Amino acid sequence: MYPVMKTVIVYITIGFLIQLSSMGVLYAQVTSSDIVVDDYSRLLHFINGDHLEAPLLLLADSQGEFDQRLNRENMDYLNQNKGLLERIQGRLNADSMKWELSGSSKRLLVVPEHRPEYARLFEGYCRRAVDYTLNRTQLANPYLQIATLQAPVALENEDAGRGITAYLVHNIADEYIEEYLFYKQEDRRTKIKIKLSNRVFTGRIGSYTSRLTIGQDSRIEFVRDPYTLWQNSAKNPINVLVVPIEETLHIALRPATETAIRTRLEQKKPENIQDVEAVVQEWMAVEEAIVGGLVSRLMPEIFARLLSSAMEKEMADSLAERDAHEQYRYLQQGIRVVTDLGVRPAIDLYLSEPVRFQQLIGSTELAAAL
Repeated sequence: MYPVMKTVIVYITIGFLIQLSSMGVLYAQVTSSDIVVDDYSRLLHFINGDHLEAPLLLLADSQGEFDQRLNRENMDYLNQNKGLLERIQGRLNADSMKWELSGSSKRLLVVPEHRPEYARLFEGYCRRAVDYTLNRTQLANPYLQIATLQAPVALENEDAGRGITAYLVHNIADEYIEEYLFYKQEDRRTKIKIKLSNRVFTGRIGSYTSRLTIGQDSRIEFVRDPYTLWQNSAKNPINVLVVPIEETLHIALRPATETAIRTRLEQKKPENIQDVEAVVQEWMAVEEAIVGGLVSRLMPEIFARLLSSAMEKEMADSLAERDAHEQYRYLQQGIRVVTDLGVRPAIDLYLSEPVRFQQLIGSTELAAAL
């Protein structure tokens, strides 16, 4: 039996990597007769422009969410801000006081894209890139709609059973708010409440979330968000251009990842939350490996059809950015395996036998030996 516990684990997928050494071969596969005249190169002009941080729209407000890292930052701020503590103590007219956290919440905020040409180009590119990805991979279309977000929406009311909505926005921010109560040490009736907030522009250019819950009856459940957010701003334009391809692949492959996580947790009963998190993070790295491998094959083809630039420098910059991140620790192996197998055979293997794909990326054997 599992220990008695109930926890929610959120995992978000972002970014991608390209195998530069494969580019010559992959570009050689694209002939002039394949290329569709539909140039989105002007989109690069906008992506390289100003990145706006206002106006902000509230999409979700999660009461009771606790962020350990941001809580430590708030605690450090209070402990170091002696002047603030002295003013509160003076208002309480107290010789000594106590304080405690009384509430916390996390808000999801976005900056909408109100520039008409920017919005039109980005939405058009996303639609074309998704269409190509689905046709090339023979995957089912998971989307209810792909739409530029202009006004607040009630995300909690969306129905995942109808399909996923891809909301296109300019920027994404998380805001974490904590409320603290200060009171006299000897008398809790007199109180002062203050709020501290941390707002961070996340850099999550694309995200798709599913949550794992283990109930007190040891039942494992997954709940997937019925939406994904795609941001049209980034330091490296290629990170914007890859979003619709990468997130489409994450959405399509997530059921297989969840099956592997469930199997692993049922085989090895977790003793604590850390054990569960370790299994989740391991399989998210495996999912990033196959997605990265598929992206490395698909992006040159998409660029040849939708852009007039090969963007080698931007690809190299993006590769360097991701080398340092732990979630991409199997990416080079994933690229190797997808290259050995091919696009659709790699997808078929992951959907039917994700553990076998995991074994291949951890092995020096050629995937072609299957």
